[in-house]
Amino acid sequence: MSTLVYMKMLERTPEKYDRGMRLLTLGRIDRIKREIASTWVGPGQDVLEIGCGTGTLAALMTARGARVVGIDISEAMLAIAGRNAPEAELIRMTASEIDALGEDRFDRIVATLSLGELSEDELDFVLRASSVLLKAGGKLVVADEAPAPTWGKRLFARLVRWPAAALTFVLTRNTTHALKRFEERLGRAGFRVVCRRDYLFGTLALFVMEKV
Repeated sequence: MSTLVYMKMLERTPEKYDRGMRLLTLGRIDRIKREIASTWVGPGQDVLEIGCGTGTLAALMTARGARVVGIDISEAMLAIAGRNAPEAELIRMTASEIDALGEDRFDRIVATLSLGELSEDELDFVLRASSVLLKAGGKLVVADEAPAPTWGKRLFARLVRWPAAALTFVLTRNTTHALKRFEERLGRAGFRVVCRRDYLFGTLALFVMEKV
């Protein structure tokens, strides 16, 4: 499974983005977004969504009564997000700029299929910045690619992912990557994992973290 190749291709045709994400995750992403909105986001909470895309998760969260700030680098995506989630505040911004949003501002920070696009340095920066942005007791909720947990599943994942990874390099001269040593990185940034759910042979995971 390769997130980046789909992101690069589908961002050029954002009206097809959600369909492509469902295909990429065999429908799991819709289930994960519903779980995030219903279980981990509540009425009156201030929420930052990193990489809001077309606003499908933002719409679910505002429907729950949350106050949502969604950021994305794509103007086309934000235009659609504005129609899907009109109550959300939408900002054109990269993940590496979130430190400009302040301190102790959000109850939740969520990211689905977006952190895996970052370099290791960018990921570490975003995690540290998220710790600063979150209020006391706040949670970071991330759904993204993850290393498969066992040798057999790692082999299967590698065989399945190889064609997409090769296509990613041909199209973008870049490659996608799972969130390697993610829990170790979280610890250095001041988080601990309180919940993890695995999907697709452990190659897609939902992490819920709290500040320590």
